[in-house]
Amino acid sequence: MHETAFSFSRLESHASGAVLAPGQHILGGWVMPRPGGHFVDVRARLGGRIFPGILGWPRADLAAHFQTGRAVALAEFKIVVELPPGASDLVLEVLEIEGRWSEFQTIRLTADGALPPVEVAMPSGPPLRWHEYGRALQLLLWAARRESARPLAALAHELVASLPWPRDLRHPHPPFKGHLDEPAAVTRSGFGRVPVLGYLFHETLPIKRVLATFDLQVWQTIGHGLPSPGPASYYPQFPTAARCGLYGVIDAPAQLPAPLCLRLYAELPDGSLHLCSVQRGLPFTNEEEKSPYPARADVTVADAHEILQQALAGAGRPLIRDAEFAGELARIEADFARRAPARIIAVPPLAPAPHRASAPLPRSALLVTHNLNHEGAPLFFLDYARHLAAQGVAVTILSPEDGPLRARFAEFARAIRLVDAGPVFAATDAGAARAALDAVARAVDFPACDLVVCNTFTTFWAVHAAKAAGRRVLLYVHESTTPASFYVGRVSAAVVTLAEQAFGLADCVSFTTAATRRYHCDYDRPENHRLTPGWIEVARLDAWRAQHPRSDLRDRFHLRPGELLVTNVGTVCDRKGQHIFARAVDLLWRRHPALAARTRFVMLGGGDTPFDAVLADLLSHIDRPNLEVHPASADYLPYYAAADLFVCSTYEESSPRVILEAMVCEVPLLSSGVQGVPEQARDSLEATLIPPGDTVALCEGMARLLLSPGIGRDLAARARARVVAEFDAALLLPRHAALAAEIARHAPGP
Repeated sequence: MHETAFSFSRLESHASGAVLAPGQHILGGWVMPRPGGHFVDVRARLGGRIFPGILGWPRADLAAHFQTGRAVALAEFKIVVELPPGASDLVLEVLEIEGRWSEFQTIRLTADGALPPVEVAMPSGPPLRWHEYGRALQLLLWAARRESARPLAALAHELVASLPWPRDLRHPHPPFKGHLDEPAAVTRSGFGRVPVLGYLFHETLPIKRVLATFDLQVWQTIGHGLPSPGPASYYPQFPTAARCGLYGVIDAPAQLPAPLCLRLYAELPDGSLHLCSVQRGLPFTNEEEKSPYPARADVTVADAHEILQQALAGAGRPLIRDAEFAGELARIEADFARRAPARIIAVPPLAPAPHRASAPLPRSALLVTHNLNHEGAPLFFLDYARHLAAQGVAVTILSPEDGPLRARFAEFARAIRLVDAGPVFAATDAGAARAALDAVARAVDFPACDLVVCNTFTTFWAVHAAKAAGRRVLLYVHESTTPASFYVGRVSAAVVTLAEQAFGLADCVSFTTAATRRYHCDYDRPENHRLTPGWIEVARLDAWRAQHPRSDLRDRFHLRPGELLVTNVGTVCDRKGQHIFARAVDLLWRRHPALAARTRFVMLGGGDTPFDAVLADLLSHIDRPNLEVHPASADYLPYYAAADLFVCSTYEESSPRVILEAMVCEVPLLSSGVQGVPEQARDSLEATLIPPGDTVALCEGMARLLLSPGIGRDLAARARARVVAEFDAALLLPRHAALAAEIARHAPGP
């Protein structure tokens, strides 16, 4: 056994010093981390050439020997290397969970040139399909905007070099048969989750379940047994092929370098576990998907298409040009023609909203929100509407969806009305969308109010209807994403166009953070943008805290003496990153077991959605009894006030209320440093901020703040002082009202 400061390993074939024939050979063995470490992948390096390997064959003997507490260790590896004649020094490297490659062994192999060359049967690199090429083409177009000073050809060559080749490292072995369409060579990673799509069957036996992983930290269950007419017709001799379709979405922590490597396992009825498919993909994330196109005057789709094809041909990457390929190219051309700016306009700095009103408030206001649920944006609107009503404005609430906040709005609103906006979102073309907008305009008396205030860009339909009625419109945008990215695959291009047009139609667009505005600068009239920060009612939270002593709140959680509490508050969904939080807790158990054992980890916001089921499956595999999900509740303040640490694991936020609430409650704060969060709580001043989706950074951030409570107390004290001085509703709501008064009188000037 070979040892380093971070690993144990053994090369079982071939031994260092062996003399072999030139050509391809399989290096096989195993590698295990020392306690606290975790390995994700392996490779071999010979000079400047990299040979990707496969890590992840299950070994029960190693699990028992190293006392991992698990049935198997995913520690066996195989690497196919190619030896030129003569002596070669091969460096074996392992990918650690932090995302770095580290050398764990070096061997010398000699290829005798007198022997005939040998080859190893390996999956061939499949040609790029239409969806892979389309994704690559869009990545190139986005890069052309982001790095406009660089030649398009250089960007194309870099992109092609980053594509995994070969994509497939292992096909299912007999008696298994299968194929994966996803992850593709270029694959979407939405909020740290990558789709797995294809089929898998055993020739004679049923498959009990299919498991998959990108990081080898924990498996996730893949849905299996879906109808599969294609494999059934191709393999009529195997009854198990009739229902062998599989689909799932698997976690891919952000710190893992590209390409990502999926390992797919089949468990048979006897409990045996088999590594089947191993497939790599270059991920593109939500943030990349939000990227703007270059100006049409600078780059065209035809330019990028030609240069990308040249780069692929130069690298020897084949491409399938079929009807689907032509259709994808046409889709991108249409999207580019619709969304790419004619030229890059100069965007003025984001001006703040007025500090005091220069005009009287409107007598009446129609406030439009996308729903009445207990969520951040409707809660924002609840405070806003109550303040306007207290100043004498006759407030009417309009929403396409009812919800639990209706009763609270009814305490002060003149009326609450529901409208059916569904036909707008269901429209398949511009004509149908316009007809649906006209129906909304007829159903709502927009001319009866002095000002229309729309909450989130999902109320774009009300902006159109209000402007058609000649009303002044103030649009609040909370989304740190573009309409095209937000609605991808859910509405037609015509509907996305309406959402984008609303930014130019509104008399003013208000952003709660400057970071959010940066996603929306290509639309019309950015000079009409204003900054109006989000707020929190400090006095209300202080009154609640005075009535609920911390000791009583901690008793509600049944905490033992000396037990710590870490909470994560937010509707359970992939955007909020509870899957990343759960994986970070599991890493904390591995790296800091004594600390993890005396800590409770509670996520508040559970529901009954498909992602809730995905999270439950993940927790079952992690199997940490002190990691739990509580159902969503309006009684959420104890989850701040009783906690020793509050974690916000989100991928995308504008001005999250949970951050401000935690700051008021003086709980140490660990958060993803995304979009508007650093404008609320600054790293190392009021909070510890980490990259979104990074499980190691989240794990180590929790360990640091829990093991050094003095650091957390200092951060929390400064956070409390900052929120009182800059984000108190008593300071900010009058500014929002002043903006409403100004817009009701006239549109803001440049």
